[in-house]
Amino acid sequence: MGGNSKKYFTKKGQAILIASFFVLMISALGLYYFVFVPDWHWLNGLSHLEEETVKIDEVPEDFESLDEGLCEGCQRRWLDGVQVPTEEADVFPVAVMIDNDVLARPQAGLAKASLVYEVPVEGGMTRYLAIYPNNIKIESVGPVRSARPYFVSLAADLQALYLHCGGSPEALDRIKKSSLYDLNEFYNSQYFWRVNDGSREAPHNILTNSDTWQSYLEKQDLSVAKVEAWLFKTEDIHAESSPDISIYFSANFRALWRYNAENNNYQRFFNGLVARDENEEIYAKNIIIQYIESEVTDEVGRLAINLQGSGEALFCADGECKAVTWHKQSNQRTKYYFINGEEIKLNPGITWIELADQNTKVSY
Repeated sequence: MGGNSKKYFTKKGQAILIASFFVLMISALGLYYFVFVPDWHWLNGLSHLEEETVKIDEVPEDFESLDEGLCEGCQRRWLDGVQVPTEEADVFPVAVMIDNDVLARPQAGLAKASLVYEVPVEGGMTRYLAIYPNNIKIESVGPVRSARPYFVSLAADLQALYLHCGGSPEALDRIKKSSLYDLNEFYNSQYFWRVNDGSREAPHNILTNSDTWQSYLEKQDLSVAKVEAWLFKTEDIHAESSPDISIYFSANFRALWRYNAENNNYQRFFNGLVARDENEEIYAKNIIIQYIESEVTDEVGRLAINLQGSGEALFCADGECKAVTWHKQSNQRTKYYFINGEEIKLNPGITWIELADQNTKVSY
């Protein structure tokens, strides 16, 4: 009797133990789920978010009117298409000759320019002509460097106030024959200053700013531009990705533009590094590569570049590069056209124009 009872109890105990084990396991899993497992309902929200994102990328029929209404009582600034209060739209262009020697970097104020030309000069180097609206507020721009004749032509293209420090004999002669308002640091030093704190070495230490050129323009009673504006459009559908745009001027002057779909702009790199001025990184909404021919004119290696006539170009915006042509007639601004003859329309914002001669290698 006792032996059978013991055997029965053992089987019963085993059953109880097994049942208890399963109950504990189920309870433990339930506790784990309610305490530790995250709420997965957010996945449903994500699917809706993705749908909304797609809808945002689609351009509504009244997108143009929506864009125009972003700034009440505003209009597009002729220089860069950015919407500003109407009284600030007809600005006078200020063209500053900016150094790109290794000792000139980082430049001051380059990221704030509305329009920038990068052009080959002697020795495989490049320099910038940075164009600013006269009413911008900017503490320093430079280093200011010497003029070259084709930079004079670019400044004359805009009938701008041209700031530089000296120049080649041909450039200075061309300035005299042009209708440009000219500020040469050699004779107008009050509109410039030289940095002598050791942070910049001469001759890469000459700077200017908006206060100085505004004082000059006020004396000349100049405030409104006299040139025809380029065409601007509303930003709309754009690419999700785009190849890098590489402009190889020489071994030590390698520019690259990388498309950023999120902001629909291009970030600049130089010699493999992120390009920046003293305060911020450099971006552009539009890139134009204008193909030109150059010729060495003297023992120093100075170049002659003819910007009259027409030629091929490449227009990159919205993550897409298209073949275009450039045309420049005497006393008229350079314009760019698609192959079908339609003038290009730029995105509002900063535009960089890369003048690429026969020694420059471009890939994209």
